[in-house]
Formats: sequence, structure tokens, C-alpha cells
Amino acid sequence: MKGNFWKRLFKPASVKADVKRTHILQLVLGLVFIIFLNVVGYYVFTRLDLTEEKRYSLSDSTKRMLKDLDEVIFIRCYLEGDIPAEYKELRNATRELLNQFRAYNSGIEYEFVDPNNFKDKKDRDEFYQRLFEKGFSPLLTTTTKNNAQVQQYIFPYVEIVYKGRRTMTALISTKSGLTGEGIIRGSIQNLEYNIYSSMRSLANDNKKKVAFLYGHGEWPIENIYDFIVSLNDSYRVDSVTINEKLNALTERVYDSVDENKVTIKNKYDCLIVAKPTSIFSYKDLYIIDQYVMHGGRILWLLDPLTASMDSLQSKASTYAGSNFTGVDDILFRYGVKLNTNLVMDMQCAQVPIVTGQYQDNTPQMTYYPWNFFPEINPNPDHIVTDKISPVKMEFVSTMDTTYSSAEKTVLLTTSNSTRLLNAPVDVSLRMLKQKQDPRLFNSGSQAVAMLLEGKFVSAFKNRLTQTMETSSQIAFRTESEPTSMIVVSDGDLVRNDFINGRMVPLGYDKYTRQMYGNKEFLINCVNYLCGDKDLIPLRSREVIMRKLDVAKIERERVFWQVVNVVLPVVLVMVMGVLVIVFRKKRYTERVVLRVRNKKGRKDAIE
Repeated sequence: MKGNFWKRLFKPASVKADVKRTHILQLVLGLVFIIFLNVVGYYVFTRLDLTEEKRYSLSDSTKRMLKDLDEVIFIRCYLEGDIPAEYKELRNATRELLNQFRAYNSGIEYEFVDPNNFKDKKDRDEFYQRLFEKGFSPLLTTTTKNNAQVQQYIFPYVEIVYKGRRTMTALISTKSGLTGEGIIRGSIQNLEYNIYSSMRSLANDNKKKVAFLYGHGEWPIENIYDFIVSLNDSYRVDSVTINEKLNALTERVYDSVDENKVTIKNKYDCLIVAKPTSIFSYKDLYIIDQYVMHGGRILWLLDPLTASMDSLQSKASTYAGSNFTGVDDILFRYGVKLNTNLVMDMQCAQVPIVTGQYQDNTPQMTYYPWNFFPEINPNPDHIVTDKISPVKMEFVSTMDTTYSSAEKTVLLTTSNSTRLLNAPVDVSLRMLKQKQDPRLFNSGSQAVAMLLEGKFVSAFKNRLTQTMETSSQIAFRTESEPTSMIVVSDGDLVRNDFINGRMVPLGYDKYTRQMYGNKEFLINCVNYLCGDKDLIPLRSREVIMRKLDVAKIERERVFWQVVNVVLPVVLVMVMGVLVIVFRKKRYTERVVLRVRNKKGRKDAIE
């Protein structure tokens, strides 16, 4: 019965069918179906991303963050107006990303403002002041318009306001290099991470704490400033000097009832030790050890040998001797041994050497491969090192694993063409011009960075007196909580360079002008150690920029203009003719009536 109803309802109209009733029912059912789809779409959001790199799909961490926002968040983008074409791509990508944000949270409000067209001078001055307070400044670009060079300032920044707090975020990223096209490509790749991290920072009142250790000849602030600034967006960055104080890294909370009961908590989520050059006291090592025992996480950036390019500036050669600091002992107990050797690698960076002079007395520079500056291969099978560029190291040493219960994962390795020189090593610039024998580079791939995870045994176990080990006031622990640490056998990895007194980004090679993955690797390490693993895939996300063929566009411009104008009109006309023919065939029916004539025979009348 039900099947007969639908068959009668949608059967072709004839002279015997109620065409009007059928059409009304079809219209009502169509409207009900459309309303049903809209209701379902309002409560159930889904999106189909057909791009190869999932360009229009947000990460799970971004979706969770957007859904947790309980108030309106306002975003104002200043990349607007008459800007160069490449920056328009970045602007359009920003608008698309904000539209995706709004799809998961209707409280996302945004606008695009031309900073060169402020109606009120006071508003413009306040905007400039906010830029300068955050250390930002307009970018001066040069473009060609009407066969003339035109210079203009652009403002690739977004201002984010949430719960009365505001922050300025740069849309420009130097991850992929310092050329114009590379900057735009890298900026689009990092777009979700940059805006997400700023929104997350505003929404999160309790940032995790990261501290740089000082007091043992570590890098000064100016040499690691770019790394500090990069961490400051997501963490509260501090510096700490132990100076043999038990409460330097931990805080002790005494029970109000039982004075002998002490609860120890770490002050910092992650401790960074960046190239110490002097000896740690026994008590400082104990304090660091107990910080680890209570779940503390450490990023070790160590130089087992003393060697640097600065020492080669005044003389042609130098000796790389042992850089004894005392941390090797506790690291040996944790599961890693730093070797006192230097790596020479056939896969290496180049440095310039003066080989002559031009006629105007300008020095002639020639680039030679410097085997002590290896280009290190990241481990593609771990989240910390996945999808990052090769890392450049300077005078790096190898490391081996030792017996411990911790799980070891190698993060960075040299190439298979590696040569090891045991200390003391004579490092001479004369080696640049000497052709290296490939047969000597037969040590294979060597580990230079390692992740240790699990429970660690205290390096001071069985080294203290029984009274100290059992004292409730000291609260000595022999085994740690589950924790992790990363050990890198190169303290120069974290150093940002300078050109004519101006700081360049961390990982930028001032000689070859190549951008390495040093900063991404180090930030990934801190993210991993602090438990912020969701940030790592965002930073490593790849968006393929598919550029149009300019020459082909000029060659086929007229053809495609005609196609775009004429083809739609032709298609509409063809569809109209087909509809007319279809309706005529469907609704025109040959009706035959049979009647009886006077002689009783049946005649057919059409």
C-alpha cells in the first residue's frame, strides 16, 4: 500500500492525475527535507577537506581550545589595504583560518582594518604605541606599479582581545628563510600555530614555568635572546641561580600538625642548562638531582670539549680540551654518557675564507666545507624531530647509552660519513683547504641528542650518610617520579648570531644565509618536556603553496576571459532548451477515445 502511494505521488502527470495536488505535495516534502537538513546541520557540524595537506582542517588541540573559550574573543587584523600581492595571500589565508575558528566557536569576532586609513589620529597613535610596546614595527616593502618603484609600510599583525586582556601577534614567520617568497610560505604554514598560541596564552591564566640555569658560566641572555623570546609566548620564562640553596629549584611545605612531614614541590616545569663552562659544586648537583627525583624535567645543552670559532679568529689553530663541569657523573647514572671527542662529518655547512683581494681592495671570499659544523639529521619517527629542517651544530661530540631503567630515544644523528677525533683535538683552519679522505669518515651515524624517559635512580643513592637519607627534613628520594630529560652534546645549538651588531634569528647561518631547524627543535624539546605535545604538530604543519604560471596566464588570458564570459551563457541556454524539450515530452500525452458508431463498431478518435 505504501509503495503504491509513493508511486502514485511521483508518477508522471496525465490527464487523469491530479497534477496540482501532486506538485503541492512534492513542494511540501522538498521544503520539509531542506528544513530537516538545516536543523541537523545546526547541531552537527562537519567539513570535508579534499586538499592533500589538509589545509582547511584544524588540529584537535585547536578545536578543544576554541570550544573551551567561554567569552567572546575579538581579533583585529591590520594586514589590509593596498598591499603587495604576496601579502594578500597571507591576508586571505588569515581570513580563511578565522572563518574556520568561527565554525567551531560562534564567539569568534574579527575585522580587517587598513592601518593607513585610521579615521581618528588618536586611534592610529594608540595602535603604533601597542606595536612598539610589543617590539613590533611596520615592514617597508618595495613594489613596482606603473613601471615605477613604490615604497610602502605594511602591518602584518593581528590584535587579539579576550577578557580584557590583549596581545599583538606577528603573522610573519622566518622559519623557511629570509627571502620574500620563503617568508610568506613559512608564515602561512605557521599561521594556525601563531594565532593559536596567542589565544591559548590569553585564555590560560596559569602559564607553565621555564627557567634558565645560571651560575656556572652559561650563555648570557643576549646570546640566547631569540630562544627566550620564542618561549615567552607560551611560558613564563625565568632565570635561576642555585648557589647551593635547597629551595632554589623546589619549595618545601611543612605540615601544620606534624612538623616532620614535608611536602616538596618543584618551582619550574622545565629547567634549561645552556652550555655551562665551570664546575658544579657537589651540593648544586644534589639539588638538581632531587629536582629530577620530584618529577623535574631538564633540557641539557652541553659541550664535552672546549672549542669555538671565536678562538680561531685571532689564531689559525686551537686545541679542544675537556670541558669538565661535573654533570657527566649524574647523567651517567641517568642513562647517557657524553664522549670527549669531536665529530667531523662530510655532510656539513660551509664557512668563508679570505683567498685574495679584488682591485678595490675588497677581500675575496671563498666558501669551503667545514667538517666540524655538521648538518644533523632529525629522527623522523619521533614527534620532537618530525618535519623539521636539518639542524646545524658546531664542534659537537657523540654520546652513548648506559645501563638505567629509563627509555632512550635518539633524536639527532650525524650522517653515515662521520669521523671521530678523540680529545685533545688540534682544530686548525688549514684543514679547510685540505681535501679530506672519505675513507677516514667510516664511523657511521652517531647520536648527538637523546631523550630519556621513565623513572630515574638518584645519582646520590648510597652516597649519603644513613642519617641524611632517612631525615624527614631533607626528604631524600632515591627514585624519581615518571619524568623525562633531553641531552644534547652541543651548547652552541641555542646561540643566536649577530651581523653588524644586529641579532639574526636562531638557526640562521650568517655565512650561507641558510635557515636551519635549530629553533624548531629546541622549542619542540621544551614543549615535549612541559607536556605541551599538542603544540608540536601545529608548528611542523606543511601547507603547499601552488603558484600560478605567470607566463601561461599572459599567454592564455584572452581565451580564458572568453570562456568565463561565454560558456556560462551557453550552458544556461542549453539547459533551457533541454528543460523545454523534457517538459514537452513529459506533459504531452496522446489520448485515444473509443466510441461506437451507428453500425455498432468501435472507432478510435484522438
